[in-house]
Amino acid sequence: MIPTWVRMNFLPCTTVPEWPFLAGREMDAADFVLYFCVVDWQRADILAILRPRAGDFGQMIEKIPRFFLYGEADQDAGLHFLHVETIPARSILHDWYIAPHRHSNLFQLLLAIGGGGELRADSLTQDFTAPALVTVPPGVVHGYRFQPGTEGWVVTLSDSFASEILGPRDAEIGPVMTEARLMSLESDEAATQALRAQFATIAEEFRNPTLGSLAAIAAHIRLVFVAQARLRQADRQAALARDADAVLFARFRALVENHYRDHRPVSVYAQDLAVTEKRLTVACRRVVEKAPLDVIHARLLIEAKRNLLYTSMTIAEAGYALGFRDPAYFTRFFTRRAGMAPRQFKAAAGHEAVQAGN
Repeated sequence: MIPTWVRMNFLPCTTVPEWPFLAGREMDAADFVLYFCVVDWQRADILAILRPRAGDFGQMIEKIPRFFLYGEADQDAGLHFLHVETIPARSILHDWYIAPHRHSNLFQLLLAIGGGGELRADSLTQDFTAPALVTVPPGVVHGYRFQPGTEGWVVTLSDSFASEILGPRDAEIGPVMTEARLMSLESDEAATQALRAQFATIAEEFRNPTLGSLAAIAAHIRLVFVAQARLRQADRQAALARDADAVLFARFRALVENHYRDHRPVSVYAQDLAVTEKRLTVACRRVVEKAPLDVIHARLLIEAKRNLLYTSMTIAEAGYALGFRDPAYFTRFFTRRAGMAPRQFKAAAGHEAVQAGN
């Protein structure tokens, strides 16, 4: 028994615009296409392509199939080819698993608004949780393992249509056309709501075409491309900021290591680093979630514990060695930071040493 794809057409209507991708069909009927597959599930060769093999999703099958839409024989797409479907429409037919495959000349946009799963794009495997936006250019090997019940849309368009939507003056947006990308939207509610509205409008215009639907869809896809480019830029800026924060924090830590006994104010450290005190605070909070003064005090506490544990210093001497001129102030500092007085700390450490010796 061989796999048989069944195509069913629905929703006849009396007035339909002349869609480029409906050219050659009767103009008194629009197609709402539903695909499902009848296969012999005992056939190992069919299972190898349409269902996951036992083992790791990350293992590549020997021959990556080229499909038009998933499961359909590869073919050239029309100049303005467009297809829109929900994520469950096709995924549910394959136990929520879309095996690694590629498209010759189709560009895909996927918006997950519920659920999540795992994306495989070329050699990269990424887990994702909705909301998330995925872009897949032509030729990229990709596949999904969705969580059952995942909701959202998949928009597929010819690369020629995508190139037409983004013209030659859109160079700053153009990179979205050349790289597969998974963008998490969990921390951006505004972008999530905007993209959800755009995909819903694209799906509605595709399902119920009328005057100007193709232009409307193209406009909304353009907005999706712009949103993806902005998200990509925000990610890059955040990464650069994290790198800059890490470098600044490392320089600060080096200064602290040299001067923690001097009890210098944070403003002096900032001056030595040629940044404002506010900028130094931002870097410390982003990298270690502590204020600069807390970083300095944490280093002092480590040295105080070392002095009390591994030397014969008295509590007063341990304080003097760390720049505390008043033993009472050292005791208050240690108690506040360590949760116990220096005498208690030293006694507890001595008791543990005796216990270990026994």
